Amino acid sequence: MSPAALRRRLLDLVGTRRLAEFADLSAENLVALERMAVQHRLQPLLHHQHRTHPDLPPVLAEAWSAAFRSQALLALSQRAELDRTVALLRAGGFAPLALKGAWLSRYAYPHPALRPLRDIDLLLDPDSVIPAFARLEAEGCRQIEPSELPLADLIRTDKHLPPLLSPGGTVVELHHHLWEPDGRLDHASPAAIDAAVRAAAVTEVDGLAYPAPIDMLAHLIAHAVYSHRLDCGPLLLADIDFLLRVRPIDWVQFWDRAAAEGWANGARLVLALVERHRTGATIDWGDQAPVPAALLDDAADLLLQELDRRQSAGVLASLQRRGWQGLLDRVTGRRRVAAGPAVQRDMAAAGGFLSWAGSRWRRTAGDLAHRDTRQQARSLARLSTWLDRPAD
Repeated sequence: MSPAALRRRLLDLVGTRRLAEFADLSAENLVALERMAVQHRLQPLLHHQHRTHPDLPPVLAEAWSAAFRSQALLALSQRAELDRTVALLRAGGFAPLALKGAWLSRYAYPHPALRPLRDIDLLLDPDSVIPAFARLEAEGCRQIEPSELPLADLIRTDKHLPPLLSPGGTVVELHHHLWEPDGRLDHASPAAIDAAVRAAAVTEVDGLAYPAPIDMLAHLIAHAVYSHRLDCGPLLLADIDFLLRVRPIDWVQFWDRAAAEGWANGARLVLALVERHRTGATIDWGDQAPVPAALLDDAADLLLQELDRRQSAGVLASLQRRGWQGLLDRVTGRRRVAAGPAVQRDMAAAGGFLSWAGSRWRRTAGDLAHRDTRQQARSLARLSTWLDRPAD
């Protein structure tokens, strides 16, 4: 089975619209499929959805079951770390908002283990995020890697400060924006809505504050398609499906806001992917135009894009989208935003600029020798073009 066909098979397994098939998968296919499942944190969900399938190969059944058990224990630890971190920040006078997986794993999915967390994401306002960062460092958290920019520059050019590792071993990211400022990416960013999201936050029974459902959905969409061009993987489909099952959405308000805030094209694409692959989601499209089938096919492939080559594919996509300036920014480590001057990343941790740039060039040249990487770059560029189209 070709890599492309195997990616589609895995998407079918993550989805719920097609009958799961395993009998035609070779031993080599099973190894490759499991590698993708691990890379994208899909094993617990796949265990939940297919554990009773009569043709599920034992090698997958055992791996997925073990991953579910391990994640169930890890989820308990991460939950305790979330509560502890929020309590520390609140004791210091801060008001963090827990994002995405923290809410989804507890309130949307049938079991917390089905939604593994890479890290704990907390949103604060730009004025308090640096003091909050210092507070956590004083309480034993430490930066995983040296920052390539001063924290004050990151407030203007990025969406979060450098990741911190908690004393309990959980990664914590303090966000000051829900997505990157405009001008940072190969396409326009949606309007900043951070203050409005914090003002409309809801407090759940656990005492923690989270974005309201419509803001949660907007953030899932913008994070996946604008910030990450879908390299966050197929869990996005289940995230939105389970969110829509447990929380009502005012679809008229949703589409009005999507148009006004500049994320309508991203919303149409992501929700069309959910509708294509998951049976549980009920979406009111109103008068929204359908998404072109070719773009949906591109997006499906990008959900399982090769993560080891995404930087190289991004270099070529930047060249296609922004010309030589985009390429130059990529290889020199320059960050641009619409508001204010560009800033230069500090390459000291990578051996200095010449060492970093030489390594980046060699890796990119090697990656671009692969046809799949070039195709990935073209798909990324087409996606950015779609996101920048005037809404229909």
